[in-house]
Amino acid sequence: MTQRKEPLIKNMELIGYDDLNGKPGFQMALYRTKDQKYYLYTASFRHNGWNIVEVTDPAHPRNVKWMEGPCIDETIHDGQGTPKIQIADDKMITAHGGTMKELHGTEPGLPYWGGIMIWDIAEDPENPKLLGKFECPGGAGVHRFFYGGGDYVYVTGNASGFNGFILRIVDISDPANPIETGRFWMDEQYLNNKLGGNAARYGSADSLASPFLHANVVKDDICYCTYANKGFVLLDVKDKTSPKLIGCLPLNPPFGGGAAGAPVHTAMPLGDRPYAIVTTEGERVRYFSNEATEGLFKKIKTQAMNMIGVVELTDLENPSLISIFPYPEVPEGYTHGENFNIVDDVRCPFGPHNMFDAMGPDWYENRGDRVYNAHFNAGLRVYDVSDPYVPKEIAYFLPPDPEKDLFTNEDNSLTPGPRVAITEDVLVDDRGYIYVDTFMDGVYILRCTI
Repeated sequence: MTQRKEPLIKNMELIGYDDLNGKPGFQMALYRTKDQKYYLYTASFRHNGWNIVEVTDPAHPRNVKWMEGPCIDETIHDGQGTPKIQIADDKMITAHGGTMKELHGTEPGLPYWGGIMIWDIAEDPENPKLLGKFECPGGAGVHRFFYGGGDYVYVTGNASGFNGFILRIVDISDPANPIETGRFWMDEQYLNNKLGGNAARYGSADSLASPFLHANVVKDDICYCTYANKGFVLLDVKDKTSPKLIGCLPLNPPFGGGAAGAPVHTAMPLGDRPYAIVTTEGERVRYFSNEATEGLFKKIKTQAMNMIGVVELTDLENPSLISIFPYPEVPEGYTHGENFNIVDDVRCPFGPHNMFDAMGPDWYENRGDRVYNAHFNAGLRVYDVSDPYVPKEIAYFLPPDPEKDLFTNEDNSLTPGPRVAITEDVLVDDRGYIYVDTFMDGVYILRCTI
């Protein structure tokens, strides 16, 4: 198929671009200073560190620098990942964990440190100052967390004696000495409940089929959790020492799982209305080929549908799925097939990835009628959810296909699939500028025209 050298756009305009020093971003966070300067910080999918880009003028982003991630000791580097980042109350929180052979092309067993680090960025946003760290040993350390300001970070992290990520509520009121105040887990995760008591290796088929917390968002002391192989879970976290289960909506099956990513990926409240947006996760088509015969990313025979859905929360004890978002529009000029499930004749576990949520600082757009999702190989998608029963796609942006791989492994077996553009994360600031980063490229700055 023909590689696309130009983006495909509907109801959006391209404002600016930065190549992120050739180190692709994963989750992103914004910070607005008291003198109205805007900074974008990008966690890394493969590398150990963060890009810092000033975006006060979105048409001319200024790449400040690549900030190398700290090593706990000199033996820890090649196995270290820094996947997630959030900023509020002048603090930058970063996630630290191990890389995976299946996702990053690194050798299994490389040393790493797992946990979160707390940084001050008010004094000098171009040179964050490390204040403290909290360790989550075992498994993959920390993949995600939620921090919307205040004294608590809601960590989806590993803990000794448990299989997979659980919820760990961490008090950072003294950033130099963060402490855990409470935790929540599913019964199956407690290793003393299992014969042998052995944790599955992170990313293995066994771990992906077991319960694990993938992401959470907290609003008004309600924690919106996506619990793989359990469903969309609501917790009462008013008492930080003792989170309590309120309700659960099973979602996988029928949605998610198989060769895709987290069977339940992300949840967020929809403004101040009694609804939440919940997603399952697709996967990157770059990992799949018709020649693969073994491993997690072998040729796909069958695959469950992934989705973005609206859940009604009128009764928190009984959340209800009321609608599913439409299949992304296939643009005229798309060169890789008739749909996004079969790309250059290669079947993939197509579906959404990260979505923008406006929880936390006031420098983010905050409206309850739009949803933004980085839909992997379908690009950035924007939806009107003013009627939660009938979500409508209103805009999209598919970046150009990358001309080269910015990371892979020695024999290129990590990325044997079609070289197509893949979006990873999306943010929207209070000025209406949209930031979307990519798997093998930089960050694009956009604006909706409707």
